[in-house]
Amino acid sequence: MSKRKRPESIRFCVRLSKVQAERLAELRNQLHAKSDNEVFNYLVTMGTTQRDDLEQLVYSLFGNLADHLAHRFQGLETVAQLHLALTDTFIKYALTALPEVPYSLLPAARTRASKIYEQVNITAAREFQRRRRSDAYRPSELGIDDESGYSDTDHDEIGS
Repeated sequence: MSKRKRPESIRFCVRLSKVQAERLAELRNQLHAKSDNEVFNYLVTMGTTQRDDLEQLVYSLFGNLADHLAHRFQGLETVAQLHLALTDTFIKYALTALPEVPYSLLPAARTRASKIYEQVNITAAREFQRRRRSDAYRPSELGIDDESGYSDTDHDEIGS
């Protein structure tokens, strides 16, 4: 009578070199395994577990990158909205509060306005550099909530 095979097990025949067979025997001793099947089971289980762990790590890293980018874009959107609100306020002020220049004084007013415009740009550039050196453009200083857990030093990657 032949021996009944268990339906859940599958038989494999593996050919190993002498060096591989010695390594298998070493592993069996290190693992205190009773058979080569236990060593094989351990190696298959550990190999797939590590692969699954690496896959989870990659997905986690991509998820963190996506969250970080979303946070940065939210910050950019906040600054853009602030800029739009300030520009809108200035335009409304300029259209409603500034008097109209008489036609005879228009050329002199344009020359004076050009000089003032140049000075305003130079002053704004200096102020921007001063604020940048003093770290005034950190998300916390701009009023952007930093709920993501990223540190304030993350802004250096974008600004540099």
